[in-house]
Amino acid sequence: SAGSSYAYAFVALGELPAFITAFMLTLEFLLSGSAVARSWGDKVVEWLRVELSVSEEFLSILEPGYGINPMACLVSIVTTLLVLWGVKESKLVTDFFTWIKVFLVIFMTVGGFILFNPANMTPLVPPEFGAAGILRGSVSSFFGYLGFDAVCCVAGEAINPERNLPLSIVITLCIVTFLYIAAAISLVGMQYYTDISPESGFPEAFKSNNVEWAAQLTAAGEVATLPVVVLISIIIQPRLQFAMANDGLIPQWFGNMRNGALFAGVLMTLFATFVPFSALDDFVSAGILVAFTITNCSLVVMRRESLNHRLEKLLALFNASSFFTCMMLSHVGHIGWIFTPLPIYIACKISRTCPPTSFGNTQLYRHDKFFTTPMVPYVPCLGMFVNYFLIAQLSMFGIGCLVIYASVAVVLYFAYGSCKKTTRGWDDRQYSQVDVKDGRIIHTANAVIT
Repeated sequence: SAGSSYAYAFVALGELPAFITAFMLTLEFLLSGSAVARSWGDKVVEWLRVELSVSEEFLSILEPGYGINPMACLVSIVTTLLVLWGVKESKLVTDFFTWIKVFLVIFMTVGGFILFNPANMTPLVPPEFGAAGILRGSVSSFFGYLGFDAVCCVAGEAINPERNLPLSIVITLCIVTFLYIAAAISLVGMQYYTDISPESGFPEAFKSNNVEWAAQLTAAGEVATLPVVVLISIIIQPRLQFAMANDGLIPQWFGNMRNGALFAGVLMTLFATFVPFSALDDFVSAGILVAFTITNCSLVVMRRESLNHRLEKLLALFNASSFFTCMMLSHVGHIGWIFTPLPIYIACKISRTCPPTSFGNTQLYRHDKFFTTPMVPYVPCLGMFVNYFLIAQLSMFGIGCLVIYASVAVVLYFAYGSCKKTTRGWDDRQYSQVDVKDGRIIHTANAVIT
């Protein structure tokens, strides 16, 4: 069904966790789209200034100051109008520019390796950053890997989702990760890390190596293809709102895709125009990691029996101990390793005391026609621990913003969602009529992938 991690949390954990997950996914789709729009606006100004030598008088219109980004506003409005125009047209544009973008990344990566200078790779880990800096950087750029989650959000429109959805997620994640890492290595190998431009990395690196045509091509390519990321964000967010409206957690007005697209487009335009992303990067990354943590919890709940609410209690203890351990590891140092056996013990206890979920004599996850996560609960527990470790690398400002944001989500849920509710996930009667056919859960509301 539509909704990505929200739909999974709704079925496995109930309304409130799902509502919080939806708020976190809004950071992923809407605010990350705003961030890309601002990045595009900065690249356009840089491209006009460096490549086309546009006068500063004109550029002052595009850079009025006070944190306002007119070009980000423009691209947000155009992509919103394109989505409102029609899904078919949006898909054609998305597919076209996505392929151009992939070829552009491959071109930049190959060009970087051709101009690769091994001396630029020394030191491999810059002393001013260290290992902690690597982790900190990975969290700040985390939203660059999120294309695979957009696939989940349109699961309700997938053909043969049991097979194609997991396959597309894995393939997308592998391709994006490979291209991301290869491009980063080639860029650092082409230009020393202290000289890399934060606004126009590859074009400036090619220019420093006196390859002007490649610099111009990549600069123009970045300007031409980056808006597709904004377009995808504005396509995905209304589907999340659609799923929430169908469940009664937000007004039915959002159940209309055009209304949802208009609302998401207005919000994204405002954030892209007036809010510098440097103030929100930690906040957005932390929210995304929390959403993925809830997804991992949902997987454990779906795959393990809960006797006398033992599983819920153990999961709560695991999450609390993991967060505490990761904060100690990140901010106290080696002393934090003393606490690492505790979450490991709790994960093992879940495995020992909570048997695999079954309906009658059929264990729901033992079937070879669709993907099942192996080694549950160890794999999802490891995922939760890693998420908390990455969150612990963030600034206290970002974590504080996340706590406030989650609190607002809880208040809104009890103010509206709990009063208008239609279901309560797995515990409601709508979901109690469960049938297992060929090893797969069948019910009338959602398709569940385990």
